[in-house]
Amino acid sequence: MPAPTGGSVAGAPQVIGDLAVIPLQSGPKGTPITYRTCGAWNVAAAAGLKAGVKVSAKDGALVAAGTADALPFGKLLSDTLNGYAEVLIVQ
Repeated sequence: MPAPTGGSVAGAPQVIGDLAVIPLQSGPKGTPITYRTCGAWNVAAAAGLKAGVKVSAKDGALVAAGTADALPFGKLLSDTLNGYAEVLIVQ
């Protein structure tokens, strides 16, 4: 699928429309990108997030659910540690 406005960064959580994805490549708007829509991924996450909580994606990282301008993404499988956490994509 083509990268949306703003492009895509490989490995950074992103929401396109209502679809939570992990891009497998990077590219600017319109570049054909392969996205994964399921599975568990170790990605950038805000400090203090705990395993089991719902999270959203904002600016290529996970943030607490309900954060302004963030979009629902999934549930954490691990606590945030050193700026990363494991997340399960939930559509």
